[in-house]
Amino acid sequence: EYSTNGFADELQTTVITASTLASPLTYAWTVPDAIGTNLKVRISDAADATVTDVSNGTFTIKGALVLTSPNGAETWIVGQSQNITWNRTGSIANVKLEYSTNSGSTYPNVIIASTGAAAGTYGWTIPDAIGSQLRVRVTDVSDATVNDVSDANFTVKGSVTMTAPNGGETWVVSSSHDITWTKTGTIATVKLEYSTNGFLDELATVVIVTSTDATGTPASTYKYTWTVPDAISSSVKARITNTADVAVTDRSDTNFKIAGALTLTAPNGTEQWTVGTPQTVSWTKTGSIANAKLEYSTDGGTTYPNTIVASTLNAGTYAWTVPDTISTTLKVRISDVNNANAFDVSNNNFKIQMALF
Repeated sequence: EYSTNGFADELQTTVITASTLASPLTYAWTVPDAIGTNLKVRISDAADATVTDVSNGTFTIKGALVLTSPNGAETWIVGQSQNITWNRTGSIANVKLEYSTNSGSTYPNVIIASTGAAAGTYGWTIPDAIGSQLRVRVTDVSDATVNDVSDANFTVKGSVTMTAPNGGETWVVSSSHDITWTKTGTIATVKLEYSTNGFLDELATVVIVTSTDATGTPASTYKYTWTVPDAISSSVKARITNTADVAVTDRSDTNFKIAGALTLTAPNGTEQWTVGTPQTVSWTKTGSIANAKLEYSTDGGTTYPNTIVASTLNAGTYAWTVPDTISTTLKVRISDVNNANAFDVSNNNFKIQMALF
């Protein structure tokens, strides 16, 4: 028999076995869930209860805890929710959870002082404890000697998320735009890059800035003001990387465009050009637009059904022999042959008049 109060009374006495052979002088006992520090065992002659003996002193029955996650090699991200899990043996009521950032040398960081042990799980919002030497400890609240820790270190990382450009934008060469991001964890600086082929390979990757402040105040202002380069493409993505950990990175979700710009300077309104005379259509450009298309409208720019030239070298001028299209509501449109959305038109109507001899 055993007692959980040292046989102070018989109410807490439990039979281990009513009868077993005495001659082996041993009995294999599966220790019950009778957690305590005041236990004793009593042996008696089954035929004569006066022949008996008890443990000289008390002994202890403890529960057991086994931490199952995080148990080593995991990588968890600041701000995410992860489950700490454990198995228990015995009726341990509550456990304490702590974490270490020095491979278990100390556990100064309390996750929760007491949570129900029976659940075997606790949802933990990962703290800003970036490092690669973290471990968790689970401890019986009632008995600190009953505990278990992660078998090996796990890692906590921060994260960065690109918010602009994130896909679909069209940014014009030489214009100024804010590259923006969000982050979790104490990431001090980030590297910014862009690729004109969506990072299909690193050959088309260009560094925007090697290191820039990533702290920001408040958090909504994490940004870098970028003067858009002459890298015309419809398959551009930007990438942000933690300078202290290249594994912490993000890029634009989908492609954005870098486009050139065209500005028509003549005819730009109020000109009166005569049928058959040579005139110069002129423009300026931003970015390495190779070829331009020229068209004209006779309805004040509502439609442009008339092609002046389908493609001409983007030299900034084109010699146009004025056609026999007498009108007071003409406009010219210039556009990038490779990107019809990069265009400009005469600011105001100009006139084509008949020749007089």
